[in-house]
Amino acid sequence: MPSIFTFGAGQDYKKTDSVIAITGQGGLSLPDRDFYLKDDEKSKSTRDAYVKHVTNMFKLLGDDAAKAAAAAQTVMKIETQLAQVSLDRVSRRDASKQYHKMAPADLKNVMVNFDWSTYFKSIGSPQFTEINVAHPDFFKGVDQMLTSVPIDDWKTYLRWHLVHDGADALSTPFVNENFDFYSRILNGTKEIQPRWRRC
Repeated sequence: MPSIFTFGAGQDYKKTDSVIAITGQGGLSLPDRDFYLKDDEKSKSTRDAYVKHVTNMFKLLGDDAAKAAAAAQTVMKIETQLAQVSLDRVSRRDASKQYHKMAPADLKNVMVNFDWSTYFKSIGSPQFTEINVAHPDFFKGVDQMLTSVPIDDWKTYLRWHLVHDGADALSTPFVNENFDFYSRILNGTKEIQPRWRRC
């Protein structure tokens, strides 16, 4: 389950016959960083609906109303901080801004407070000698968050991403709540497809 950042394999932008490891920004549940940062009325309304949705999902997990609402605010706070250090969509179209190749050992200079070796071992990553850190400023921002955001808040955030990632495969109340926000509110879809079509 990808959260906070992404990791995988991708083409080396400057050596097209090579596939190398790549890691980049992530961790947002809304479609783009601007959803968190814009001050227009539509953006504020979308954020309010998002917080309500996250609250409802925590309630479905068994939290009482007060705990669910507090957890949703925690998620929103962390994701807003991640948005603040993320590249906008225009910058992400510029390949030169997303090419920062280095050796795996140099990752410690980008994110000091994260144990990359343990991470790679835990996810079963194969050995590699080069990695493109697509968004180094994002990782530097996250590195500061790793010491400033309390561990219990990170646990809440990761709990949210677990249920969010699996929402469409959970029981009907989760599926319907997920559809209501992501399909109806964000995309204007009026009606959920029958289950056989979704499967």
